[in-house]
Amino acid sequence: MQSTNNTYKTGLLIFVLSLLCFPFIQSKFNIIKMPPLQGAYATPPKNARVNLADWLSGDYQAKKEDYLKNSFGFRDYLIRIHNQFEYSLYHKVNAKDVIVGKNNYLFEIHYIQGYYGTDFAGMDSINNSMGRLKFINDTLKKLGKSLLLIIAPSKAEFYPEYIPDNYKTPKTNTNYNSYLKQIKESGIDYIDFNGYFVENKNKSKYPLMPINGVHWSMYGVGLAGDSIVKYIEKERHIIMPQAVWKNIRIGKDEGFDVDMENAMNLILPLPSPPMAYPEIKFKKDSTKTRPNVLVVGDSYYWGLVAGYDIEHGFSRKSDFWYYYKKLEHGTVTRQQLKDEIAKEDVIIILATAHNWGDIGWGFIEDTYDLFKGIIPIPFDKEKYRQKLEYIKNVIRNDKNWYAKIVAGAKEKNISLDSALNANAAWMIEHTKQ
Repeated sequence: MQSTNNTYKTGLLIFVLSLLCFPFIQSKFNIIKMPPLQGAYATPPKNARVNLADWLSGDYQAKKEDYLKNSFGFRDYLIRIHNQFEYSLYHKVNAKDVIVGKNNYLFEIHYIQGYYGTDFAGMDSINNSMGRLKFINDTLKKLGKSLLLIIAPSKAEFYPEYIPDNYKTPKTNTNYNSYLKQIKESGIDYIDFNGYFVENKNKSKYPLMPINGVHWSMYGVGLAGDSIVKYIEKERHIIMPQAVWKNIRIGKDEGFDVDMENAMNLILPLPSPPMAYPEIKFKKDSTKTRPNVLVVGDSYYWGLVAGYDIEHGFSRKSDFWYYYKKLEHGTVTRQQLKDEIAKEDVIIILATAHNWGDIGWGFIEDTYDLFKGIIPIPFDKEKYRQKLEYIKNVIRNDKNWYAKIVAGAKEKNISLDSALNANAAWMIEHTKQ
């Protein structure tokens, strides 16, 4: 009997030790394959090499500790279990800026702010931007080129009935409405998919916006892609290769339709209605015209690439500058801008409705300066930071001004520091130096 007990104890000890050692073995040999975490989660670099300076300063030890804390075996799975536990029991989301709306519709906070106008850029800024866009449009026409503005849909505009009550505020001027009014008056070519999607919300055969994603659905992408091609054909008096809809597959949401769900890093999939996934390919036809196109846009363009194959409708010389950055994420020089515009037939500025507060992300200003022959003064980041901090301190020391900033931050549901930064930045921009 004693021998049997000892055997059980030894077996139990071996089992416990195996459990304790298994995460280490998993981290070294990755025995069990698991999907990586999405979004902001990342494993720091291993930092295997060490030098005397890093060792003495403690920098090496700090980086090593950070790496070990974020690379142990089953870390990704344990985080998913933790996230699923908090979401299932408390409806808490461990993903940056993701909000669970009514009926479990997922939103990003920036879209809600854009819908209510709490991120309104101000009419001075919008007038200034539109004046430059008008000049750019007229200059491009003289050069035989076309400018097309595209307003991609906002999920908050499409599903306002599912916005949580605690995020609702009185609706004021919005960047979308203010820009759209001026664009219509300017004569600049545009497509307002935001308005079109809302208008056809209950008419569409398949969902135009997903429940668990923030971008347009893959079916919505197909409709948008067809519209963009037809608009370019009409504007340029050309016939582009034909986009063929081979098949529409109906199934569980996936890909771009679950981008916010993926960012939540859960174990169990979230429910959703059946979604439509068209299979679209451009016909190869050398007799048709594939225009050179530069797209300056946000992440909505990736949907057109993945779901509509739009890059095969454009020439190989076409390019996409994501938030006015090259795909390598480097800055665009004045010479690059000049060379790029020279080779393009069409320039598209594409952004979802809430992003119009900073439309072009510097492209409009740089292109305007280029066409006007203005040589911009080099931007001194440190000098700007010092000015920003100086004005923020001035605000803090002015009781009345500071009280207004505090009240404004509370009303707009933003942090006090964000409100101070915004007001200080406005002062720098509008004060003669």
